[in-house]
Amino acid sequence: MTSTTPQKARMPFPLEPFASRIVILGGLKARPGMTTSRSSGFRILHPRASLCAIGAVLVATPALAQQALPTIDVGRAHKTVVHAPAPRAPHPVQASPVVAAAPSQPPEPAPFVPEGQTLGGGPSGVIGYVARGTSTATKTNTPIIDIPQSISILTKQQLEDRGSLSMQQALTYVPGVTVTGGEGNKDAITIRGQNTSADFFRDGVRDDAEYYRDLYNIEAVEVLKGPSALTFGRGGGGGIVNRVTKKADGQTIRNIETSFGSFGRKRVTIDVGQAISDTLAVRLNALYEHSYGFRNFFTLERYGINPTLTWKPLQNTFVTLSYEHFRDWRTTDRGVPSIGLGSYFQGFPAGLASHYPGYPAPTSNYTFFGDANPEAKKNNYSKADVNIVDLNFEHKTDFGLEIRNHTVYANYQKRYATTFPGENVLLFEGPPGGQMEIEGYIHNTPRRNVFNQTDLVYRWQMTPEIKHTFLTGGEFGNQKSSSERNLSCFGTPANNFAVTCDGSAAVVDAPFLNPTIYYPMVYGDARERRYTDLTLASGYVQDQIEITKHIDVIAGVRFDHFDLKFRGADYPLPPNADPTGQATEQQEGEIVDTLNVNIRRVDNKWSPRLGLVFKPTENLSFYGAYSRSFLPMSSDQFVVITPSLAALSPQGFQNYEVGVKYQITPSLLFTAALYQLNRSNQPVTVSALNAVSANTRTRGGEISLVGNVTDQWQVSLGYGHQSARVLSANNYPDPNDPFLVYAGKVTPNVPRDTFSFWNKYDVSSFFGARPGAFGLGAGVIYNAKFYPAIDNAVVVPGYARVDAAAYWKITDTISARLNVENLLGARYFAAATNNNNIMPGAPRSAYVTVNARF
Repeated sequence: MTSTTPQKARMPFPLEPFASRIVILGGLKARPGMTTSRSSGFRILHPRASLCAIGAVLVATPALAQQALPTIDVGRAHKTVVHAPAPRAPHPVQASPVVAAAPSQPPEPAPFVPEGQTLGGGPSGVIGYVARGTSTATKTNTPIIDIPQSISILTKQQLEDRGSLSMQQALTYVPGVTVTGGEGNKDAITIRGQNTSADFFRDGVRDDAEYYRDLYNIEAVEVLKGPSALTFGRGGGGGIVNRVTKKADGQTIRNIETSFGSFGRKRVTIDVGQAISDTLAVRLNALYEHSYGFRNFFTLERYGINPTLTWKPLQNTFVTLSYEHFRDWRTTDRGVPSIGLGSYFQGFPAGLASHYPGYPAPTSNYTFFGDANPEAKKNNYSKADVNIVDLNFEHKTDFGLEIRNHTVYANYQKRYATTFPGENVLLFEGPPGGQMEIEGYIHNTPRRNVFNQTDLVYRWQMTPEIKHTFLTGGEFGNQKSSSERNLSCFGTPANNFAVTCDGSAAVVDAPFLNPTIYYPMVYGDARERRYTDLTLASGYVQDQIEITKHIDVIAGVRFDHFDLKFRGADYPLPPNADPTGQATEQQEGEIVDTLNVNIRRVDNKWSPRLGLVFKPTENLSFYGAYSRSFLPMSSDQFVVITPSLAALSPQGFQNYEVGVKYQITPSLLFTAALYQLNRSNQPVTVSALNAVSANTRTRGGEISLVGNVTDQWQVSLGYGHQSARVLSANNYPDPNDPFLVYAGKVTPNVPRDTFSFWNKYDVSSFFGARPGAFGLGAGVIYNAKFYPAIDNAVVVPGYARVDAAAYWKITDTISARLNVENLLGARYFAAATNNNNIMPGAPRSAYVTVNARF
């Protein structure tokens, strides 16, 4: 064909089998010099492009190319569409060589950990502030919306944006959780009215020693509300807190972060990790901090190192080995005393004082109440050395069975010494301004834990509408604990400051207006020697059943065998000592026996769990749940047990809960819950021979909104309302306080209302910068008043605190953050251990953090 005059041409193949392919090829954008022809509903590119494309098709389908090819007439008149700037005469159609396809790019290497899998468990589907799932609550990776339980997850970004370095800072923003005093030496919290220092877990394994935990190697903090004995065993009456550690997941990480600011903070952390090969990944997290505090004499030094290695011998097999050494040394400080009716009338019955409760003593928030001779940190310190070896094995078979085995060895060396106000201020005794007693003790509480957990998970589809996720497993463990306590012996002006340990100077008076004393003192009065050996074994089964896409059921039960051997002795006061001191110790559960006492307590308990989830739509669920847990009478630290307590049944916890969860967007989650938590057999010791049980109840509700409201605006909002009271106590009247009645009293450390709101906004667009360059954050925390003790004789006032932050991405690898706590300088009390150990809150504090990636 040498002209544009329409004429007949013969094509050497049938077009019908290739019509669809030619139409697709015809959809290519024409270049200058090309024209297209339309005929019989398909298009052909001219001139050479069409034949090249057709040739490529023929090469791709050799079988079709071998068929008999009748000729087809395509020479009728047609309309020419010109896509070039000016029309051109088409070139003659000529044969052209077949164009080979361009070589494909090499495929991206497969990730070390398959997408969607969480190495070692914990949150999944994390987007900024929100996590869409977790494996902690059910031991299976389950969407949050499908779990019939109230769960708060503090993601890594939340913790970083708020500048949270400790558990106290992190949990302050969780509804339904109150941070308590912890006697100035350990993490202690109240969840739904239940006080605990032991319901802490690390990657799902019990981490129940008494010490202050740091977040340098933590990916997320999870708070599960309500009893969770099926998953975690004994305790956890109000809930549990799980720290999820950073894993060697093959990601290339090179981070170094420094923080400095108010009260001499100096802190540096390192996070380095990478995949060494297709089968091996490593990671190292490390910390060093040396800081001071707003309280007089306070000093903090801590360091930690946590190397982790992950081996992947097969595609679906992971073996993770981790070791952590962590040391925390700090000055122990238990706060300030209170002033109440007992301050005006010494010995005023607490049963009457609760009708006119006292308040924290009005003193400077930096004043230290205790002995500072020769220096405060010699007599007041908390030292914890923690060594944890963690071995985790995960494998998924070809037929879908998931096998997990988790072994943890943990050694905790904990020792603390403290002097503190032991009574309320007596305004009309001693020097002008009044006085109160200072007492002290040193306590050695080492613990060694060994745990092994094995879980088997299998998913199958029974019918097109019914799916199962079945879990079975077991846990075995041994915990050896010690509790060795010596009381203080002071030298006083009455005996020319000569230190004696005959019981005559176990406590001393100190002026309220000058409560830091400088008396010689030793911890030489041996009182408590207690040793426990706990062996536990458990087995559990659980089935998560999806009945159509609208109904989920979770049902399971756990059996626990709890075998506790106790050996110990509490020594009475020395001869000629004040017997009232001995009576006080008896009421606190002390064993008055100079000889060793051996007690063995064995408990076998069943803990069921049942939950129903109704999902009218894919992103909305309503749930109802029932769960139960128990705690042996040895308490959560095993060392408070007497023959009379050992005869009592374990404490029982029953939780009823209903709630709603709404996944507003993939990155914004709303949850709400109403609950009733009943606690039975709570021990109340009234004398050396009588231990009675009390029943308490907490009713409340919680709401939260977490995630991205817009692409620029992230929020974390929580509100909790709770009423926790003693329902009954079968106690005999106390002859020293016949007006004290426990029934109706409010449970300690439970504010009626708590509210927290944190939000961060990306303001980069206001400065014409790229997203993430500049950000501002602000938050508020509100706690209503609460009672620090069960007699309700003292009230700790409520407070509101405002925090703020600013963020700046200096370069692609360097960023900076400014966090200001208590921006408006509110004066408040943050926590309490009892009526006379109340901790003031920190004044305005500012900290600068610089992060470098390399």
